[in-house]
Amino acid sequence: MNPAWNERSIEDQTLFNPAFCAILLRTACRGYQEGGGDGRAMPLAHCFLVLPIVLNAGMRGALPTLKTRMTTWVTSHPEHASEFADRSRELVGTAREAIQFGCTQDWLTIAGDGLRPGPHRFRPDPPRLATDTDDVRACYEAARFVGRWLPKDDRQSTILSMLGVTP
Repeated sequence: MNPAWNERSIEDQTLFNPAFCAILLRTACRGYQEGGGDGRAMPLAHCFLVLPIVLNAGMRGALPTLKTRMTTWVTSHPEHASEFADRSRELVGTAREAIQFGCTQDWLTIAGDGLRPGPHRFRPDPPRLATDTDDVRACYEAARFVGRWLPKDDRQSTILSMLGVTP
């Protein structure tokens, strides 16, 4: 359970802002549909992988190209895999909060088979603000990449077990 909003540090309020995280998840869901999800929703288990990858600058900076399978990348980057389980556990509450916030704003929709972009339209999508930093833009790009990358691997259970997490 996340602490009350006013009890969080300024850094946590900025980085783990439910609106920002919801837009990252929406961007990943859109990428998932573009990347071979064949219009399907992103499985909920995958939604909990997005934020730990995207919000960690080291992991985000080490992402490969779409030609590299996730299983190959995880094997060649054990330093990221070893920390991933703890980081993902720490961000479960943040991901849930982002999903709830995104659903209330119609940015996200929970479907029977997972999470989809909601009916709300951003122009552009994801929104770009004059105040966006390079890190914010990098997070958006990484979220889209991760969304496109996830359907390339055939077994969800393999990805989760290699990263040390379970649904």
